[in-house]
Amino acid sequence: MTTTSSRWLWRFVVVLILAAGVGGFAALNALRPEPAVRAPTTQLPLVQAAPLEFRDGALRVTGHGLVKARAEAVLGVEVPGRLVFVSPSLAAGGAFTRGEVLLRLDDEPYRAALAQAEAELASARAALALGEQQLERTRELIAQGFQSRQALDERSSSRDQAAAAFARAEALVRQRRVDFERTVVRAPFDGKVLSARVVRGESVQPGKELARFYADGVLEIAVSLTDREMALAADPWRTGARGRGAAASVEVEHGGGVYRWPAHVDRVESSVDAATRTFNVIVRVDNPAERGSAVRGNAAAAPPLLVGMYATVHIVGIDPGRHALVPRRALREGDALWLLQPGGVLNVRPVRVLQTSGERVAVSAEGLPEGARVVVSDLKVLTDGMRVRELGAGERRASP
Repeated sequence: MTTTSSRWLWRFVVVLILAAGVGGFAALNALRPEPAVRAPTTQLPLVQAAPLEFRDGALRVTGHGLVKARAEAVLGVEVPGRLVFVSPSLAAGGAFTRGEVLLRLDDEPYRAALAQAEAELASARAALALGEQQLERTRELIAQGFQSRQALDERSSSRDQAAAAFARAEALVRQRRVDFERTVVRAPFDGKVLSARVVRGESVQPGKELARFYADGVLEIAVSLTDREMALAADPWRTGARGRGAAASVEVEHGGGVYRWPAHVDRVESSVDAATRTFNVIVRVDNPAERGSAVRGNAAAAPPLLVGMYATVHIVGIDPGRHALVPRRALREGDALWLLQPGGVLNVRPVRVLQTSGERVAVSAEGLPEGARVVVSDLKVLTDGMRVRELGAGERRASP
């Protein structure tokens, strides 16, 4: 009896424990707070944008090239001889003026040859005078019947031979005088020496290059332009007799600075490059010896423009009216821009490209609103009117 009562007691305890657990779980579940419900958010594409830079006035056509001399010459002698004088200016980098004596040869042999030729000329002159007198005397004797016609023919022949000898002597004197004058070599123009290989005392021969120099009053840069760039330049064909060519400027980097010289288009070469299909436009600098004006850097360190410098040339172009400059990466396929409208709305706007130069593109401002911003980053998927987020837009709105 006792065993049966104990068994029922344990069963009652177990049921009570289970009921308490179930009741506690139900109470906890009923008392827990409800989780907050959030509406799903849409993640807009992130883009980078830049402002449009509007401009008025003419475009610039830009090219590059090496500075070259308009006139370059080789120095040599026209007669052989020994050098007795070499100008101190005749060294690489040396400057000289027109008419300055650069070289002088030993002129004693040429002076003696000239004196000998002049003496021979005097002898030939005397012989010719004698021949004239004898011919005249023979004519008188023939008229008086004292000599025959054969004597006249002989005297005429002798006079003609004397005249020929006199002409040869005159020509020889002129040649000897020219040779004598050529013992002095003078500069044909103002210029600078590129290289020199000449020593006082050495014997030189015609045909040997002694120095190379150039006229420094005018320097040139040949710039290769495409036909599209030629169309943008301000009438590059108006050169020479038809007037001064388009204005230009020449810039050179030197010592960490940039220096500029005024220039103009001088001419366009008469043929198109067969390999590149480009036009060679020759830009002329009239005062290269003057120091360039400082665009960036120390004005006191400005150099003169020198042959061999690598230059950037800007030629004044046509005036297309109001236009905008955009980064090259902002121009999309089909010549379109992605404009970022207020509220982050993207608008695809076709444009007319005027010029591509380096990392920037000039486009017509027609249809482009003031203050517009253009997308410069890429998007995998794009539709006109889609909404985007601009990188850094919050910081820009916060700035005054």
